[in-house]
Amino acid sequence: MMKYLLVPILLLLSIKGYGQNLIEAAPIRFVDNYIFVEITVNNQNRPLNFWFDTGAGITVIDSDIAKQLAIEVTGESKINTSGKSLVSKESTLNELKIGEKLILENITLVLMDLSHLTKYLNTNVDGVIGYDLLEKFITETNIDSKEIRFYSPNDYVFNGHAKTIELTTLESNLFGILIETVPKNQSESITLNLQIDTGADNYLTFHNKIVKEHQLINSKKRQKTIKGFGADSTIVTNVKGKVSEIGFGDKKWKNVPATFEVDPINSRENSLADGLLGQRLLLDFNITYNLKERLVYLEKRK
Repeated sequence: MMKYLLVPILLLLSIKGYGQNLIEAAPIRFVDNYIFVEITVNNQNRPLNFWFDTGAGITVIDSDIAKQLAIEVTGESKINTSGKSLVSKESTLNELKIGEKLILENITLVLMDLSHLTKYLNTNVDGVIGYDLLEKFITETNIDSKEIRFYSPNDYVFNGHAKTIELTTLESNLFGILIETVPKNQSESITLNLQIDTGADNYLTFHNKIVKEHQLINSKKRQKTIKGFGADSTIVTNVKGKVSEIGFGDKKWKNVPATFEVDPINSRENSLADGLLGQRLLLDFNITYNLKERLVYLEKRK
């Protein structure tokens, strides 16, 4: 059965803590700037290593791990990755648990071969999760404390010290913020809608259409290239460079490294985002995501 994913999540438990309705605070670990959290699936006594990726509109489990856990395949899903569509097997009605208190029921898992990520990062990448957590919980990645914290959205009030930034709504359960960007060799800034992507291990990425529209690459200069891949193993080749300045909230950065997409595989003509705000900038902050109110709080780290 072919279908697009629409995943319900049930919030089961809530306790008081941290001055808010804290549900769970779980330890995180870092691998090459990426955030990983332990998750158990279907009451199996085997914690799995899940990559926390805000660019993941679905929850993915490695196909080999799914076989080992005897996860039942119930259908197929069409997903988009690296600028192309793939058909993958899926399993519905799964239970995920983080820590002792946070339980997610009725989760759809998409089965994909993640062995290339395991090899690249030299750590087991058993799964990828993002929206299925963010959609139901106020989620805080506290880098200083090395914790990921989940709060009930009911009567939530942010009590930190950060400027409130409104989220933009993108396709496929994704979201972003507006960023002022000054390209190299240009004096005027342009406002771009960049997707927040903790799964992108760089500072900035600009999609093909924006690179062309705003002439972000100086065609008279020799360009340095960079190779990469996404959730699947398709290799793409793009151009690396810098922009003169970016700003969002009340912060500004100068001479910021960037990836300029030129590979046709990366063509995203229908994307609502102009590019990606990557993990190397995001790690400057302890971040609280409030998708219910379409807000994000970026609190400068200690």
